[in-house]
Amino acid sequence: MNEELAIARKIVANLDRGLNNLTPDVETRLHAARRAALAHQRVAARGLTLAGIGRTVSDLWGQYNRLTLVTLTAAFVLVAADAVRENVLSSELEEVDSALLSDDLPIDAYLDHGFDRWLKPDDSAS
Repeated sequence: MNEELAIARKIVANLDRGLNNLTPDVETRLHAARRAALAHQRVAARGLTLAGIGRTVSDLWGQYNRLTLVTLTAAFVLVAADAVRENVLSSELEEVDSALLSDDLPIDAYLDHGFDRWLKPDDSAS
């Protein structure tokens, strides 16, 4: 490491010595080249940015915001549809249970296996 540092110092010293011998034309061209290089290096910031994972998420959101919005909307619609379906199914079962409990059926009807099959929803019909 010390040897690399010594070589770097020698290179810097040689470059500094050569600076005094530059013509004004060369200095102007070097200065223009430096400005052009720095202009290409600059990155325009859109404003406040996040760091770390937040930056990654915000960059992805900026690139894929339409796709993300459509995906989130589709997921929300599917979850809402499932919740509505479960609610309708449970209310239908509540109605059947209420009708059965309020009816004057003899106790033997509840013990009959055919009646038990009738109570279960028929999956083949749907």
